[in-house]
Amino acid sequence: MKQALNLTFKDLDYNFQVIRFPTVSKSCIEVQVLLNHVTRTLVKNTATWRLKGNVPHDQELIEAIGQIIDERYRLS
Repeated sequence: MKQALNLTFKDLDYNFQVIRFPTVSKSCIEVQVLLNHVTRTLVKNTATWRLKGNVPHDQELIEAIGQIIDERYRLS
């Protein structure tokens, strides 16, 4: 799939790619993205996006990326 998306966050430009279409279940949404040349899995439980696993990250950036994915794929 590899849908390329762009984001300007805190005056920095980020490019990321959706590499696996969002998986939607009753309890969560999962999507794999390529961010900074590393594959990450984003998970949305109820209203909050987070990274799967114990990976240090900027929560506000993950929320912004999740919002773009929500809007692009009409998940909300």
